[in-house]
Amino acid sequence: MNYYGLDWASTILGLLSIYCLGRKQEIGFIFRIVASLFWLTFAILAQTPAGVVANAAVIVLSITGLRRWRTGE
Repeated sequence: MNYYGLDWASTILGLLSIYCLGRKQEIGFIFRIVASLFWLTFAILAQTPAGVVANAAVIVLSITGLRRWRTGE
């Protein structure tokens, strides 16, 4: 099955998000959200329900983290 490079793009963005967050850069949350959207699409194509649930949760947690970051909580 062809995953259109979603797995590679997701991996690169996920690693970049960890790097940026480790450097206390807000953009890391954005990279994580985009990576998880790609992983979510990958999981749908691969028909893996656990991947769909996990990445949906990561997206929600990342949005929550980004909001808290911006408000200084």
